[in-house]
Amino acid sequence: MSRLLQDRVALVTGAASGIGRQIAERFAGEGARVTGCDRAGEAMIICDVRSPAEVDAAVAHVVATEGRLDVLVCSAGVREIGDVYELASEEWENVIAVNLSGTFYCCQAAARAMRETGGGAIVNISSVGGLIGLARRPAYTAAKHGVVGLTKSLARDLGPAGIRVNAICPGLIRTPLTEQYFAEDAFEDGLRTVVPQGRAGTAADVADVALFLASEQSAYVSGVALTVDGGWLAEKSFAANDAAAESFLGDHLVS
Repeated sequence: MSRLLQDRVALVTGAASGIGRQIAERFAGEGARVTGCDRAGEAMIICDVRSPAEVDAAVAHVVATEGRLDVLVCSAGVREIGDVYELASEEWENVIAVNLSGTFYCCQAAARAMRETGGGAIVNISSVGGLIGLARRPAYTAAKHGVVGLTKSLARDLGPAGIRVNAICPGLIRTPLTEQYFAEDAFEDGLRTVVPQGRAGTAADVADVALFLASEQSAYVSGVALTVDGGWLAEKSFAANDAAAESFLGDHLVS
């Protein structure tokens, strides 16, 4: 049976752990030749996506090693949680730099390479916070909204070069970063209240969607922001206690 990404060349940012790592492993299992990059980690390129020069070097390395670049996944990201009145400018700038500017730098460098070989697929990891406002996360929410807008703009600009660009908007995903929440006695009961599917998502849930968007199974899909949230956004407007539901997920949401 042919694998979905057989012999495709992929670059995944934020690949040291969590969603990025799961996507890199899923792609490799489907036949892709995957290069991971992160600010730390073994067996991957060390790259700070805030630096256009480092991003350009990472893409150049992949092209020099593999001959081309077919798929990019932008999964590198950070967040802040805190009082908007007290948010330091340095923290604001860092979240925007990693989540939004870094995504653009990676897309730009990858698109230049893909244009030379007939196209490719770009998958950006946004968040449900890219579609609604999340309390106590002004920089994260602004950046993730920006990723959705960037994705739609790039889908239009890069389409003529054969490059598809889509975004994934995860809800609460269980990763090493969020594992601490599951030690709370009431946490999973809360999930059953605010998430229609009654559970947190897994990194594998996101990786499966990334695989679809990176493969020819989505050949006519571009400019989409696809939620992977167990139905939370669909249901939340009809919750018995929206304020409590939003506060609960807002306290724990990381994607």
